Amino acid sequence: MNETQIAEVEQFLGRHSVSNSEEILSVYSGNEPPSLVVWPTCTEEIVKLVKWANKNSIPLVPISSAGPKLRGSSLPKVENAIVIDLSKMRKILRIDSKNKVAMIEPGVTYDHLISELKKEGLRPLMPLLPKASKSVLASCLDREPITTPRFHWDTTDPLLCTETVFGTGDVLRTGAAAGPGTLEEQWESGQAQKNPQGPSQFDPFRLVQGSQGTIGIVTWISMKCEKLPDKQLFLLAQGDDLNSFQEFNYALYRRRLADEHFMLNSISLKAILSTKKLYSPWTLVIGVSGHGMLADEELEYRVNDIRDIGLETNVDLQENFDALRSSEIENILNRSSRVPYWKLDLAGNCLEVMFTTTLDRAQGFYAMFCGVAEECNFPVDQIGAYIQPMNQGTNTHIGFDIFYNLDDTESAISLLAKGQKKLLDEGAYFSRPYGIITDAVFEKASPTTVTAMKRVKAIFDPNNILNPGTLCFKEVP
Repeated sequence: MNETQIAEVEQFLGRHSVSNSEEILSVYSGNEPPSLVVWPTCTEEIVKLVKWANKNSIPLVPISSAGPKLRGSSLPKVENAIVIDLSKMRKILRIDSKNKVAMIEPGVTYDHLISELKKEGLRPLMPLLPKASKSVLASCLDREPITTPRFHWDTTDPLLCTETVFGTGDVLRTGAAAGPGTLEEQWESGQAQKNPQGPSQFDPFRLVQGSQGTIGIVTWISMKCEKLPDKQLFLLAQGDDLNSFQEFNYALYRRRLADEHFMLNSISLKAILSTKKLYSPWTLVIGVSGHGMLADEELEYRVNDIRDIGLETNVDLQENFDALRSSEIENILNRSSRVPYWKLDLAGNCLEVMFTTTLDRAQGFYAMFCGVAEECNFPVDQIGAYIQPMNQGTNTHIGFDIFYNLDDTESAISLLAKGQKKLLDEGAYFSRPYGIITDAVFEKASPTTVTAMKRVKAIFDPNNILNPGTLCFKEVP
């Protein structure tokens, strides 16, 4: 990028919001180093930048979370790109406790949101122990699974309405936020931007969610929250494999008695709790809550019903085991990870594998992945596993974490490539593809699906300036 172009960007963003310092650029380098990093502070500045980029054929890569970057989706993949760092847009625009909705900008992190929601008696629906620097907005757009499947009704939850600057420079507010009237006028009339559908019969937020910054730049979202429990209790169970919990889990889904509900293998549990204790191969975590004047009664009946299901299905539910106490689990929920990020604390490096399936296939996929690890001479005791039911238990997120040090780099990369390919071939659904599996996912997808995606891209980002090289958008449509 030449000096004239840099000066043009500085005119509408301000000199202090633009940098081409090599030291700063190195922080944002991906396959290619960016030519410039900018920090806009409002939607209007982003619109100007997008229109300027279209005119000058300059790629833009939006980013809102700071490092470490394990997935690399928001790092430049082409030359001469400008990184748009949205982390300075960190306002919580509104908290509506009555409707259990928060409206936030991209720079809002989980710890910031948690503390502000707590003042209003609310809590966010959030993933398990996210990075301290993780953008809540980015997490919602990426469809990261939340630990409370009881409140997970749609794949898009907890995302509601958005304000999006498309690759054309056009701005659209989606869902109930589309109008009529300004946001302030809507608030005055009692609206809460809680319905994500629309405008009209069109749900454009579904195009943006999961697109990894290739369709539009989201400048704020509204998101679902839940009431803080007045009473809360955690129950634990241990097992040798995931199948030992299967009958219990399915019975529990049907009754919708638990809030938190997930499973961890011993390696992930050690990493999360930052300990070297010996744990059972698998731990099941159940969180139960009570609310309002009848909080004690609600908690009691829900816990008793869950214990009854445990007795019927031979699952021993306890508050504490010799090596693990429920208070340890409770302490890691509803907060972000301490620094360093827990996935990097165990061995120094981590590669992620994430996909969706049904719960009854989870044990088989885990055994399959461990089998590939043995073929690649990678230690099985360095593979973490996180099993998270979603959408009322109708499907399940599975995350494998490959913890490795520098000596294991070659075998870890081999496991990532071969393991993901094996999972894909056996029916794992990669709804959030990153890195080396991305091409294989789209090759396996229906050609009509890929064609439709490219047509959508051509409508909303016709010059392919938004995060080019990501997903199936390798070339200008």
